[in-house]
Amino acid sequence: MGSLGRDQNKGGREQVGRVLPGAAIWAGGGALLAVYDTPWSAILAYSAYLSLGIMVPGVLLWRLLRGNQDGFAADLAFGTGLGFALSILTYLPGRAIGFPCLPVAVPLLTIAAFAALKNLRPYWRSNRSPLPLWWAWSVAAAAGLGLWVITRSGLQIEPMTFPDASFQYSDMPYQLALAAELKHHLPGQIPFVIGESLNYHWFLHAEAAAASWQTGIELDVLLRRLIPMTAALVPILSVAALATRLARKSWAGPLAAWLLLTVTSLDVYGWGGRDQISQAAYSSGVLMYSLTHAFAVVLAFPVVWVIVCLLRKDPGRGNWVLLVVGLAALAGAKASFVPMLAAAVLLAVVVKLATERRVDRTSLGLGLAVLAALSFAQFVLFSAGASGVAFEPGQAFRIAAGRLGFGSRYSDHLAALAVLGTTAATLLVSWSLAGLGMLGFLRDGKWKDPAAVFLAGFVLTGIAAASLLRHPGLSQLYFLRAAFPIAIAASVWGLTLLLSGLRLRQLVPRILGALVAGMALAEVIATLASRRPRREQGILAVSVQLLWPWAAVFLVAALVTVVLRRTKERTAALGLGILLVLGAATVSIPQTMLTTFTDQVCVGGSDRPECRQTRRQVPTGGAEAARYIREHSAVSDRLATNSHCMPVYTARKCDARNFWLAGYAERRVLVEGWAYTPTAQSRKDSDAAVNGPFWDPALLQLNDRAFKRPTKRVLDQLWTQYGVRWLVFDTNLDWPPAQLTSLAEHRYTAGAVAVYALTAPTDGPVRPGEPRSSSTPR
Repeated sequence: MGSLGRDQNKGGREQVGRVLPGAAIWAGGGALLAVYDTPWSAILAYSAYLSLGIMVPGVLLWRLLRGNQDGFAADLAFGTGLGFALSILTYLPGRAIGFPCLPVAVPLLTIAAFAALKNLRPYWRSNRSPLPLWWAWSVAAAAGLGLWVITRSGLQIEPMTFPDASFQYSDMPYQLALAAELKHHLPGQIPFVIGESLNYHWFLHAEAAAASWQTGIELDVLLRRLIPMTAALVPILSVAALATRLARKSWAGPLAAWLLLTVTSLDVYGWGGRDQISQAAYSSGVLMYSLTHAFAVVLAFPVVWVIVCLLRKDPGRGNWVLLVVGLAALAGAKASFVPMLAAAVLLAVVVKLATERRVDRTSLGLGLAVLAALSFAQFVLFSAGASGVAFEPGQAFRIAAGRLGFGSRYSDHLAALAVLGTTAATLLVSWSLAGLGMLGFLRDGKWKDPAAVFLAGFVLTGIAAASLLRHPGLSQLYFLRAAFPIAIAASVWGLTLLLSGLRLRQLVPRILGALVAGMALAEVIATLASRRPRREQGILAVSVQLLWPWAAVFLVAALVTVVLRRTKERTAALGLGILLVLGAATVSIPQTMLTTFTDQVCVGGSDRPECRQTRRQVPTGGAEAARYIREHSAVSDRLATNSHCMPVYTARKCDARNFWLAGYAERRVLVEGWAYTPTAQSRKDSDAAVNGPFWDPALLQLNDRAFKRPTKRVLDQLWTQYGVRWLVFDTNLDWPPAQLTSLAEHRYTAGAVAVYALTAPTDGPVRPGEPRSSSTPR
C-alpha cells in the first residue's frame, strides 16, 4: 500500500508539473492584461469561459473522435480549435431562433456525458505517453516570447480607456461593428450602411458575440484584449504539437515554437527597421491587426492535422467528422485558408496519381470535402463575391519596389522589368524562408509522402497567391500569412530528416550554434549595408544593394554545408546550413525586443507624431454617447449621423473607415462610413475603395438634411421609410440647428457628441408593432 501511495503521489506531481507551464503562461498573460486596463472580472470570466466552455469539451470530443492517440499537447491545442468551431456552429442557429446562449449546451452536455457514462470516462486522461517536461517548459518559454509580441504589437498601442482609446487602430471599430451586428442579428448585414450585404468572413465576430452573451464581457474588451491574447498563445502550442506529431520526435516541437517566434523576413539590410519587407512572420505582430486571420490560425491547425492523418491512413474513427466541423468553421473564419487547402489537397492527389498510378477513396473524399467547403464559403457566405481580390500578377512587387528604394515609374520597359525582377526575387526569398527546411523532403523519397506534398502545396499556394493576386489593401498577403505557421511546422519536420543522425545531446549545441552563427552573420551584413538605397543611385546600383546581402547569406550557408560534408558532420550538413539561414532571419528580434522597452509608446493624436496611433477613430464623447443609445434603445432602432469620415478634422480627404457609432452603440446606422463594404471593395483603385464618394448621393443628401436643414417631412421620411429613431451629431462638424428642438427630443450630450431621439409621425399611421417613440429599453 505504501508503494502504491508513493506511485500515486508521484503520478499526481507529474500531472501538476505538466500543467504548470501552461498555467504559468496564462497567469502571465492575465497579469499583462490587467496592467493594460483589462478588468480582472473580465479576465476571470473569460478564463472560465475559455477553459470550461471551449477547451474542456473540445479536448474531450477531440480525444473521442481521434481515438485518444495524439497526446495531451495536441489534444489541448487542436481541441481548443475544435471547441471554438463548435461554439460558432451552435451560436448561429441559436442566434437565428432568438436563443444566443445555445452554445452553453455544448460544454454542459459534453462534460455531463463524459462524467456519467462509464465508457467515456477514460477520455479524461490521455492514452499516449506524456512528452518530457523539458518539452513543456521549452514551449512555455517560447510562449513567453509570444507574450512580448502581443504586448508590443497590441496591448501597448491599443488603450482600452477613453479618451486614449479614441486613438485605436483603424480596423478595430470595424471589427467591433460586425461583432455588434452578429450579437443582435442573424442573418447579418453591414451595420454602418443600409442595404449592404455581409459578404465577409464573419465567424470571429459570431464567436465574440457568443462569448459576450455567455460572460457579459464588453465586445471591445473581447476584441482588443482577450481574443488577441488567446490567438497569440494557442498557435505557439499548436505549431509545437503539429511539428512533434509530424516528425514523431520530441525536440521538433520546441524548435518549431521558437522558430515561429523568431523567424522573420530576411531583412539583413540594417535600414529596414520595423517596416519589414515582408509581413508574414508571427513576430511582426501583423496577426494581431487582423483578428479574423489570427482566430482562423487557431481553427486551421486541427484541420491541417486531420487532413495529414487521413492522407497517412492514420486510424481515427472520427476523422471525417472532425474534418467537416473544422472546415465549416474555417470557411467562415477567413477566406484565404480553404482555397489553399483545396489547392494543397489537389496537389497531393496529382502527385499520388503520377507516382502510384491511382487515386484512393480517401484522397477523393478529401478533395470533395474541401471543394464542398470552398463552394459553401464562396456562394453562401460570400455570395460569389471576390471582396476586391482579382488576378493581377505582381501588384505586391510593384508596391514594394518604392519602399525598397526604386522609383515609382519607369518609361523604359527593360528598366521596369529589372525593378520588378529584383523586387520579386527579394520578396520571394523572404516569403519562402520559413519553409526552407522542407528541402529535407528530398531525402529518402519523402517528397512522395502525401502528407509532405500536402504541406508543401499549402505553402506554395500561399506564395503564389501573394504573387499573382491583387487587392486594394494588399489583402492577398493573407494567403502568405496563412502559409507561414504551417511552413514552420513542415520545415522543422524536414529538418528532423536532415538531422536524424544526431542524438538529442548532440543536436542542442549544434542547432543553437547554427542559429547564433546566422544571427552574427546577419549583423555583419547589416553593418556593411546600413545605408538605405537612394533612387538617384540608378536601377543597377539599387538592385545590387538589394540582392547582395541575402545572396551573401545563402552563399555562406552553402559554403558551410560543403565544408561540413567533408567532416564528421556530413550527415547533418544541409540541416545545419538551413538553420544558419534561419538564424540570419532572426536578426531583428533582439533589437526589437530591446526597443519595445525603450521606445516611447503613446497615444495622443496628430500633435504627438512619435506615437504609434496618431489618427483619431472616435470623436470626443462618442463611445459614451453610443453606449447611452445602446442602453436606451431597441435592438431594431436605426441611427442616423453626420459623422461619415474618420474624425480627423484637418484631413483633406474623407477617409470613409468610420464605424465607431455602429460598433459602440451596437445598432445599425443609415449611413455612417462606407469603406470595407462590397460596393467600395469592388473599386479597383485602393484609394477610391477608402476615400471614394458614397454611391447613393440621394440617400446621403436625405441623411445630411436632417442635420443641416431638418424639417418634419425629412424626419418623418427617415422614421417611416428607413426606421431611423435617433440622430447622433458630431458637433465638430455641425451644431444642432435651432429648429431641431421642436422636431426631436434632446436626450444626451457627451463631449462633442449630441444625441436626439425622434418621435413617431403624428399625421400618419404607425406600422404595427412600432413604438410611438424611441424610449424602449433594449
